[in-house]
Parts: sequence; structure tokens; C-alpha cells
Amino acid sequence: MVVHRPMILRSPPVAGAPADGPFEVVARAARTNRSTQHWIVELAQDGELCASATAVFATRRETWSASESEMPQNVGTAADIARAPLVGRPQWCARYDMRFVEGGMPERFDGVAQVHSRSTLWVRDEPPRPLDFASLAAIADSFFPRIFVRRRKVVPIGTVTLSTYFHAGAADLQAQGERPVLGTARALCFRNGYFDQSAEVWGDDGRLLASSHQMVYYRE
Repeated sequence: MVVHRPMILRSPPVAGAPADGPFEVVARAARTNRSTQHWIVELAQDGELCASATAVFATRRETWSASESEMPQNVGTAADIARAPLVGRPQWCARYDMRFVEGGMPERFDGVAQVHSRSTLWVRDEPPRPLDFASLAAIADSFFPRIFVRRRKVVPIGTVTLSTYFHAGAADLQAQGERPVLGTARALCFRNGYFDQSAEVWGDDGRLLASSHQMVYYRE
């Protein structure tokens, strides 16, 4: 039996966010072979398309491997840092235990810009559960919009494209278990109503588990 592991998840949301309530997800294979599978996924609610995605799975074979990206240093442990407050935060924040090393949501949105948009934090699901690919994909998209952090100002935003890349296998996720992972996110450029956001998710053993890149629309 050929085992395909997730490699890439691309999610270009359609204008019109889903409401609280039931929705339907339909996945269809666009093309498959012995090495890769390409899937198209659509989420609909009340007959209206809310979001679409493409997912690529592949057989991973043992080869020479190396990581050029480096895990942030001097971040302590999750136990060293207090959990981020939930008061005034969106409801989805309660689904995560977030402990910020730097770049948390500003206590005051006073419009005084910071010098960078970087955030580094320990994060896990709340309540805790063993890490799997669905959980890892969600954590890779759990970072606050970079413009909120950089501008210290809440403005209308919307993700235009989002790509998540998995660098870990099932055994790596199983070894991580329920322990917090380290996430870091930053923007490279804010310009004319759009900014990019790049993120990395690290296991507490220093292994890069996933990375993500997205383009976000904002309005002032």
C-alpha cells in the first residue's frame, strides 16, 4: 500500500465567510498517481460557496535532508510564560493556549506603529490533544494579522491566498504529542492595501514542522 502524506495545503478563501452552523465540505481528486495526489476541496453553506482549497499529498522517501531555517533562540519554555489573556479576543482564541515571547496582540490599539511585526509564541490546542496534520494546519494559521501587531490598529482585513507546507511526518507529530510548539510569524512588506505573512511552526525538539505563506488584503 502506498502511503501519501500531506505536503501542501493551499486555501484561497472566497468572499463571504461562513456563519455559525452546519456546512458541507466536498473533496474530489483532480489527479493521482503512485507518487502524488492533487485534490480540490470546497466548503459550502446554504448552497453558497464560502471557501476553496487545493491539497497535495505525496510519498516521502528517505533522502539526504537538511534545514536552512533555524529555530528562534532564547525563547524559554511555555511553562516560563503566562498564557495570553482572552478578554476582548475573538472566540477562536479560546481554542488555543498562546504564550507570547514577543509580538502579542497590543494591549492598546493606539495607532503608534512598532518597528516590526514579528511574533514568537508557544502554542497548543485547548483543550490539549495530540498533534496531527489537521491541528498543525490550524496552528499554522493561528497568528494574528501582522498589521494589527505592526500598526497597533484594527483595520478590515481578509486573506487572499494561504499556502501551508508540511515538513514533518506522522512519526514527528506523534513524538511531539500534546506539548506546545513554537510559532513565529512576520510580514515582509505592507504596501497599497496588501501585506504578506510568513510563518514557521517548530517542535520543541528544534525540528521544523510546517511553514506557511499568505497574502492579506487590508483597508484603512
